[in-house]
Amino acid sequence: MSRYIARRIALTIPTAIISSMVVFAVMRVLPGDVALAILADTPHTVEMREILREELGLNEPLLVQYLRWMGSIVSDELGGRSLETGERVRSIIAGQISVTALLTAYAVLVSVAVSVPASVLAALRRGRWIDEVIQTSSRIALSVPTLFAALLLVWLLLRLFGWSAPIIYSGLVEHPREHLEIMLWPVVLLTLTYAPHIVRVTRARLVDVLDSDYAQSARARGISEARVVVTHALPNAFITLATVVGLQLGVLISGAIVVEVIFGLPGIGRGIVRAALARDYPVVQSSAMVLVVLVLLVNFAIDIAYAVTDPRVRYGRRTP
Repeated sequence: MSRYIARRIALTIPTAIISSMVVFAVMRVLPGDVALAILADTPHTVEMREILREELGLNEPLLVQYLRWMGSIVSDELGGRSLETGERVRSIIAGQISVTALLTAYAVLVSVAVSVPASVLAALRRGRWIDEVIQTSSRIALSVPTLFAALLLVWLLLRLFGWSAPIIYSGLVEHPREHLEIMLWPVVLLTLTYAPHIVRVTRARLVDVLDSDYAQSARARGISEARVVVTHALPNAFITLATVVGLQLGVLISGAIVVEVIFGLPGIGRGIVRAALARDYPVVQSSAMVLVVLVLLVNFAIDIAYAVTDPRVRYGRRTP
């Protein structure tokens, strides 16, 4: 088991490093000038702009900038300070990550609560009309871009019901009603993006288990279909469910960035967009790395759980 964990760590760390290089490179190839963005509303000269660039360290070699940023990432600074406001990046991310974490948690819980019963129903009625309806609905939901669905939903809510998202975000503890009101439709949108992946994979696994020899033997012993599903199918499908939940977490987070911007949620996705428009490199890079590391940690945890429940994985054997 320790060798398996070591192998997973050996893969996770290089992935994080390569991701940091990609994030750093993408920010540097974007058009625009941080100094010009900061001084945009202030009369200035070219000399003043160059002085500001020197103070911000933007004239140093890219390798030096990257190493300095990575040094601040592994320390408690978490990226240093914002180039635009001078605020600590750690404080900025801390104020945003809780909103994104709640939004993501709500979407995962609702998606699982919706997709698991739908998967069981489709597997039990495979080939019938209800199975076709569930699978067709999943395909349609997967084919609709999150941005288009979000804009369409906002337009319909405003046009038909005169509803628009609250301007000010409210915390769950302080104002639970306002909090749920502003979170409701973003969670619905993310569920439409996330749940179809779970339905398709979980249904396929349930069908395999229900057609297996031991399920047939259980039925031959007089065990009811409901008990076969509960005692045999669902436990075997749990690892598959956990795997797809973890692997699709990146898709969920990318969707969260879109809905945070459209619905005005002060999460880390909206913060990345605002910082990118201002070319605030430390904020964008550090926020993106936080998301990357979270996804990698979730996938690492799922890999370990998979190895614990299925010894064939940690011994390098292929699963059927």
